[in-house]
Amino acid sequence: MDNMMFNPSLDWTSYLYAAILTMVFSTMVMLMMHRKLKHVDMIEALKSNE
Repeated sequence: MDNMMFNPSLDWTSYLYAAILTMVFSTMVMLMMHRKLKHVDMIEALKSNE
């Protein structure tokens, strides 16, 4: 039905918000993983049989 459809046009701010949210999420994940990876002993990880 026509009265139930959303407006299909996108504004430039929608792209801006999507880009900003993507960058913020990626930065948060990168910082969390950086902290975890700093504590991994790479020599011991290479000696592992798994």
